[in-house]
Amino acid sequence: MAKIIRFKTPQDNLVEALENLLEMAKKGEITNFIFASKCSDGNIATSWSNADVGERNELVAHLQIDVMYAVVEANMDRLVERI
Repeated sequence: MAKIIRFKTPQDNLVEALENLLEMAKKGEITNFIFASKCSDGNIATSWSNADVGERNELVAHLQIDVMYAVVEANMDRLVERI
């Protein structure tokens, strides 16, 4: 099972987050990536590098897990009340 590394950067500091990722890539700490972003005109941009279809699917699945974790975390108090 892969180790999930969550980058804790302020949500309003997009450039800092991208610079951190770029530095990791320069050091060889990132070997492939998937990318999706919402552009200022409302369009969605996607990209990937060094990832075949299986690896891209794996990375997308990890993103989905991260989102579900955030949903559970945000609603933990409501979930605990039901136990």
